[in-house]
This record gives sequence, C-alpha cells and structure tokens, in this order.
Amino acid sequence: MATYCYVRVSTDKQDNSAEAQQSRLKEWAERQGIEVTQVFIDIDQSAHSIPLKERRQGRLLWDVIQPGDTIIFTKVDRAFRSLADAAPAMKLWNELGVRVRILDLDFDLSTPAGKLFFSQLVAFAQFESELHGQRKREVYAHKRKNGQPYSCTRPWGWQSVKGKDGKLSHWTACADEQRLGLRVASMIDDGWPISQIALKLCRENVRKPRSGRSGHNYYQIGEVRHLARAARAGYPTLPRSFWRSPDYAQRLAEEICHGPPQSA
Repeated sequence: MATYCYVRVSTDKQDNSAEAQQSRLKEWAERQGIEVTQVFIDIDQSAHSIPLKERRQGRLLWDVIQPGDTIIFTKVDRAFRSLADAAPAMKLWNELGVRVRILDLDFDLSTPAGKLFFSQLVAFAQFESELHGQRKREVYAHKRKNGQPYSCTRPWGWQSVKGKDGKLSHWTACADEQRLGLRVASMIDDGWPISQIALKLCRENVRKPRSGRSGHNYYQIGEVRHLARAARAGYPTLPRSFWRSPDYAQRLAEEICHGPPQSA
C-alpha cells in the first residue's frame, strides 16, 4: 500500500510555501514511521477554479491511487476549495478504502462526525475563496473605471509600471507594439488576410511584451485583429473585453467604411 503527499500553491510566486508544505509532510511521515511513495506538487493551480483531478499533478495523483492507499495534505484548502470538488472525491476514496490524512485536522475523516466537520471546513474554504474573488473584482472594476493598471491585463499598445511600493502605478506607452499596430492596420488595408499577418509576424519572431507568465508570446490571429482595432482607435486604455465587444466591432467596421460619426 502506497502513501502519497499532495502540495498546492495558487501562484508561481509561492515556491517557499510549496517547500514548507513538502517539508512538513515529510517530517510528519518520518515521525509516524511512514515511507512516502511520491509527492505531487501543483504550482500556479487554483483550487477554486480547477478541480483536483483536473490539475496537472492532481490528475497524476488520481491516476495512481489504489484501494488501501493513503493521501496526505497539510490543510483542507490545499486539496479542495469547493464542496462540488470535495464531495465526490471523498465519496470515491471512502468506497475504495483510501485513507485521507489532513495534518491540521486531528480526527478520523471516515467517521460520520469527521465527514460532517470536513464538509463544513470545505464550505468555509469555498466561502473565503469567493469573498476574496469578490474583493478582487471590486478593486479591478474601480481601477478599470479610473484607467489604472490591474492584474496582468493591459490595453493594446501599453505596459504597466510599478511604483516604489512594488504595486502597479500607471500605464506607459509600448512604442514597439504601437508601431506594430499601425503596421498591421496598414497591411489589413492593403488586403492582407489576418491569418497571413499572424503567420508573417511569427516567422519574423515578433512577440508581445513580456507578461511575467510562462508560455509563448506570439500574436495569435484574434490578437492581431484586436491590435489593429486599437491602433485605429488611438490606443485607448480600455480593458481587452472592449475589443471583443460585438457592438464595438460593428461600430468600428462602419467607421472604417464610412468614417466616424459627425457630432451634432
């Protein structure tokens, strides 16, 4: 029978937290005389939006677990932040005889009282996560309204600047992207298909400004279209959802064909 440990942090900037969880799990296992078979570590994986079995390492854990095995977490919210995720997992594990140990909980999760208390803790974790999300949405809405940077989102042709306190302070023009937007708009006017423009930029190794997250930075077809729209509009500091608005797309198409509406 195998013993597995699971570690999760919600952002790629919390490596220290991941190390602390892993160290705590291994120290506990050593004190209990338990040999850990494998440790699964999910980095930059949200328990609120991604179920355990759909996370990168959580999926691997689900694939290897067998009847009679043991799974160890440090806290409830490292594994689950919603009842919809926790309930079916715990039900299946109970049926398989898989033991679940959460270091912060000093009771047997297989008993009726343990199941009740566990479900309450998951509900509180879900409540806390939803409150946090609500606060973030309110802050982002305020910053969008006042044209201030927020999160990793940025308007086309602009980049965010951090102040001395390390927080996002204001926008600064991204000259390279603004020149690129004008070039793309001109190519569209000359009859270039959007897909061919995106392919040409990829072959020229033209990339978006760094966002701080891993992954490629090439301009995709939809992004090329939005960049051209931003260039024609003078690079307003608007959220990206604005460029995906059907109303805006229709209005922009009309302005390209007939010119902007004349004020009365």
